[in-house]
Amino acid sequence: MADKLLLLAQVDDVSGEVLQDVAERLHAAGAYNIQVLASLGKKGRPGHVLLVDIDAAREDDVAIVLGLELGAWGYRVLESRHRHFDITRSQRRVRIASAGGDFEHTLGCKHIRKGDRLLGFKVEHVDLVSLRDALDARGEATSLAHLRAAVETSLRIASAEEIPMVRLAADRPALDRK
Repeated sequence: MADKLLLLAQVDDVSGEVLQDVAERLHAAGAYNIQVLASLGKKGRPGHVLLVDIDAAREDDVAIVLGLELGAWGYRVLESRHRHFDITRSQRRVRIASAGGDFEHTLGCKHIRKGDRLLGFKVEHVDLVSLRDALDARGEATSLAHLRAAVETSLRIASAEEIPMVRLAADRPALDRK
């Protein structure tokens, strides 16, 4: 496994739009995770602290982005060790019980484990958005939070071979399709 680093960079006078662009560039340069924390700098100036997880081999690529895009004068390399859980991915089909008729949808899932013990289970956000949009197209609006809870609950109790039925509340509002 490659050596990992956690970089800390302090910046001020940077807009949210610039930070979003920089986050995309940092990911392209090899960052795994980026945390941006609001801070108060010297003389009461608003600023941000960036925490950036990277492979040590990508440090120069990330440093160039920090210097060029944010005007950072430098950064800190924090001595830390990250303990990563085992993450596996799978594709699961679910059957949605819909007022307009049942239909099936495929979702990407992450299983988070420590050894043989399942610690967590998450459905991929982009797949939930796709499912929500499919429901919207049928005139059956539902929130992502409600959909996530219903889908993840159904998948947790189903065996890996089953296609679980996801039943959404019958009283959710329908979209007005004039």
